[in-house]
Amino acid sequence: MTAPPSITVAVCTRNRPEMLGRLLGSLSDQVVAPHELLVIDNAPSTPETRELVRTQFPVARYLVEHAQGLDFARNRALRESNADIVAYIDDDAVAAPDWIAQTAAVFAESSAIAICTGKVDALSLDSAGARLFEANGGFARGDSRIYLPPGAGLPPHGASRPLIAWSIAVGCGASYAIRRRTALELGSFDEALDMGSVLPGGGEQDMLWRVLAAGHHVVYEPRVRAQHDHRREWADAEHQILEHNRAMIATLTKAVVRAPARYKPSVVAFLVWRLLKPFVRLGKRAVGKDPLPASSLVRLCAATWRGLGAYPRAVRLAAARAQAVPPEATRGD
Repeated sequence: MTAPPSITVAVCTRNRPEMLGRLLGSLSDQVVAPHELLVIDNAPSTPETRELVRTQFPVARYLVEHAQGLDFARNRALRESNADIVAYIDDDAVAAPDWIAQTAAVFAESSAIAICTGKVDALSLDSAGARLFEANGGFARGDSRIYLPPGAGLPPHGASRPLIAWSIAVGCGASYAIRRRTALELGSFDEALDMGSVLPGGGEQDMLWRVLAAGHHVVYEPRVRAQHDHRREWADAEHQILEHNRAMIATLTKAVVRAPARYKPSVVAFLVWRLLKPFVRLGKRAVGKDPLPASSLVRLCAATWRGLGAYPRAVRLAAARAQAVPPEATRGD
């Protein structure tokens, strides 16, 4: 065991003050307070988030990140924090009362642990969209701890799968804490990922893969509990599933190019499998063994293959967004 780490909680948000207020309320009720609470308002179009924080949650430090994109906001939190750990939680989530305490306990186990992901259940299953998202896998990864890489701690179930597969499967950005020094040493989050409709995801998976490839450890800890407010409409949840798959393929194409030589064959093989998997699912649907209807799976096949060319376009757009922020623009409130 090491000394308990200091934790900055970072909430990256954009134009969702009602959900943000609910989350900040849950963070105000933690049994262990964070070192600091940051609210990173990402390219806001209204002042509502600023007013919410100032009037109802003055303990939080409010910052504006003008370059639009989740990973611009995540990196802003890394730069602003002076804590050991930056713990990210989505603005449409709710943290359990011991979310910070349990996160700190994981990192206190070993300085080799660079990332801790938590168990994220559905906040409610009273809508068709939420039920579809959970049926397709949801965010939670079970009630057993997963310690990576295999052999570093207790061997995880299915340890024979390639390391790149774990980086895709072991957790989500809705509850995701990272050792700040490690993130900065690895070049921070890739700002070409998680750019809304352009490339809606991949940033946390890309960082997790880079952390594992660099020899650090990752823990999925189900005692780190949060709930996520899934999209209510079936069409919205289906769209999210398709787009997350497209972003995952884009992230894997980046990994193929940049993976260390010893990992490259397994990364290529995993990318090929993920390109074929929607067609396998379509075959399973024919015998009633997949939660998505056949029409959705056909669209999933198309979305998956569109992911192959998405990353280079996103890189160019991220550079343009960064350059569009004028030097005189405030970097704070």
